[in-house]
Amino acid sequence: MDKIILSGIHLAVFLGVPEKERSVAQEVVLDVEVEFDVRKAGSSDRFEDTLDYSRILATVRETLTARPYALVECLAESAAGAVLKAHPILGVKVLVRKPGALKSRGVDWAGVEVVRRRDD
Repeated sequence: MDKIILSGIHLAVFLGVPEKERSVAQEVVLDVEVEFDVRKAGSSDRFEDTLDYSRILATVRETLTARPYALVECLAESAAGAVLKAHPILGVKVLVRKPGALKSRGVDWAGVEVVRRRDD
């Protein structure tokens, strides 16, 4: 299946356990892959035949900055669900990386990846 990929989406979100951690915005970095048949756009070279990447980005940004999250898992699930609901795609994969999660222990990032399909 064809994919459209947005890689390295940097957002400041209110995220963490305990509640005190959620009082300060933290950086997360997301990769979003959407399953979309690009053959029509690939043949026509017309913008109308593909997805507007900026609208996918806006969906992710608006969803994840609208409220605080305790868990990275919930943040990833919310992003995937919102993209599936708002766009005519077959499926979505969202990888959320939290660079600050275990930095003091020598870990570059901790994160969660979810894959959701319209038929799930």
